[in-house]
Amino acid sequence: MFPPQGSGAEISSMLECRDLVEHGLDVVLVTNNRVSITIDEEWFRKVRVYQIPMSFISFIYPFSNPFGEFSYWFLQKFTWKYVYNIAIKEKVDLIHIQHAYIGFKKEKGLPIVLTIRDYWPICSYRTLFSDKEECCAFRSFIAGFPCRRKTYLEYGLARVPHLAYNMYFTPLLNILNRKLYSMISTAFQEVDQFIAISYFLKKTICKNLNISSKKVAVIYPPLPNLPYVPRENNSSKITFTYIGALEAHKGVKNLLRAFHIAINRNREIMLLLCGSGGLKKWLKNYIRSANLEKYVNVIGKVDPVKLYDVYQRTDVVVVPSLWFEPFGRVVIEALCAGRPVVVNPIGGLREQIIDGFNGFYVNCYDIYELAKGVLNISKMPKQELLQMGLKAREDILKRFCSEDRVYKLLRIYNSVI
Repeated sequence: MFPPQGSGAEISSMLECRDLVEHGLDVVLVTNNRVSITIDEEWFRKVRVYQIPMSFISFIYPFSNPFGEFSYWFLQKFTWKYVYNIAIKEKVDLIHIQHAYIGFKKEKGLPIVLTIRDYWPICSYRTLFSDKEECCAFRSFIAGFPCRRKTYLEYGLARVPHLAYNMYFTPLLNILNRKLYSMISTAFQEVDQFIAISYFLKKTICKNLNISSKKVAVIYPPLPNLPYVPRENNSSKITFTYIGALEAHKGVKNLLRAFHIAINRNREIMLLLCGSGGLKKWLKNYIRSANLEKYVNVIGKVDPVKLYDVYQRTDVVVVPSLWFEPFGRVVIEALCAGRPVVVNPIGGLREQIIDGFNGFYVNCYDIYELAKGVLNISKMPKQELLQMGLKAREDILKRFCSEDRVYKLLRIYNSVI
């Protein structure tokens, strides 16, 4: 997928494409033909674009058709002929796969680089909840898929028919999962170099698939072209902003409940919820029943070009994810805008935030701990938060330097060629 489809992973792919073009490389983009791509920027006019049939992209977590999470993978091999023929026609030096895709087959010595952006090689649902950093599906078919049960039952994602499907078809799902694991392991033998988007993701992938760490490089996602956003200081209230999918594994329910607790102790705080997803109706009902309309605003999905306006109204960004974010693109975007970020210190989020310097670590599994964190931050002077945001932007531009990132990628390209 490629923007306007998708979210963080697709945005990262687009920005990487841009950086390569701007560094003088010839880029051929192969993506699906579901929607037209309308990027009116100078660099994109230099990209040769091919849009081909890819029926398997219909699986989007968690609203899949029955067995969609497996047909997604099993149908991919039919698209490789298109990709390979394009590669031969364009006389490319290598193929860099940016999406969750295993349909490839190495031919005529054409090098393959694969960027892994989440847990798809070890989890058919592409979500990691276990602190043991392993896929729960391989333990026992009787146990089923604990991550899905946890998502539905503990975090309240409401799709009972799909939960029943997971319960009744558990033995078959387990067999399919093992078949998928075998397919992925075989396909990975064709890859010349892997790229993981965080050290946490690299460790998890290497541990579960027995891949040599030497074969997996870590390159963080590219920075956005986002300038520093001055705060519109029209209110004395501290405004917290959530940007992301309105789904259970993102922790947005815990955030709203924690914010409800915090408001009872401090009326000088606001919460903006930006995004769309399955919990939007639940969130609006909760806000209405708890009389939080004055303090919580559900903005909905925000066009990337309008994020500047959101950051102008924001003092602190909150990323309360309950799953182990492989990286968390929202964080670097907020830091670039000059906003400190509250994170649940798990997964790749820990690699971006330094507690007390450019953000805050808060236990987001516990709503009382999260409420306490919100209250403590709300007591900080606005000027202190402003200075933290300025330091955050300066730090992220150095630590995630775009030039260093591109040259690291080019060294990988040269080595596999």
